[in-house]
Amino acid sequence: MTPRAEGPKGALDRALEILEVLTMRGKATTSELVEAVGVSRSAVYRLVERLETAEYLTLAEGQWRLGPAAARMAMAALHNMDVHAIAPPILRDLAHRTGETVSLGVHSGDEIVFVFREIGHQAVHVRSELGARRPLHATSVGKAYLAGLAPEHREQTIARLPMEAFTKATVCDRDRLREAVTEARRRGWAEEHGEFDAGSTCFGAPVFDQSGAVVAAISIAGPTDRMDAARDPFGPLVAETAAALSRRLGYSDRTPPQAARAHQGA
Repeated sequence: MTPRAEGPKGALDRALEILEVLTMRGKATTSELVEAVGVSRSAVYRLVERLETAEYLTLAEGQWRLGPAAARMAMAALHNMDVHAIAPPILRDLAHRTGETVSLGVHSGDEIVFVFREIGHQAVHVRSELGARRPLHATSVGKAYLAGLAPEHREQTIARLPMEAFTKATVCDRDRLREAVTEARRRGWAEEHGEFDAGSTCFGAPVFDQSGAVVAAISIAGPTDRMDAARDPFGPLVAETAAALSRRLGYSDRTPPQAARAHQGA
């Protein structure tokens, strides 16, 4: 697609920028808003006065903060942000584009539970039945979930995993698992090459909510021969899809790293 040319910014654009600045910073003076938005002080004054009148902003001790109307809007958005509701259309599109099986898994105990699956047009049966439980250490969704955890939670989880062998390729050594998870964090997706099902190759990526917590992981899976022969790499594709889903849940890559934490499993 050709990027749409961006026209001159109007008052609405500037007002949205002010709200975005305060969403990220928490509070800011008028001078700081002038610098962040890049317009005159008089223009910022007019905008914040309108936003204050509508209760989107409030002024306390010389600093602007989000007001009660913004809070009500945020709560309404959060109420409607549920990975189970938002994910299916996005994942169906991925399955349609690739022809392979696409799944959504959530954390439960020390496992991942598949809560959604879409079978692509060229998919054969793969071991990802809806409701099935999968080990964290031997699957792409599991390793993707581990990659999304904050370091202390990730290490605690890895330390208690049973590390059961499912095939000859299963990684049962914790240090090797740590290396695989570190690599998944670096590149944005995890890989599984016959570690749970000897004939399958899978790619997974974590999904984050508005606070930066990992709430799920998605995967794309298929027969190893076909996945290896594919012209388009599946890893970046599943990472892009997970990122799009995370954005729909309110996640921003500017979310402070310390906000990332373990999401309570079912």
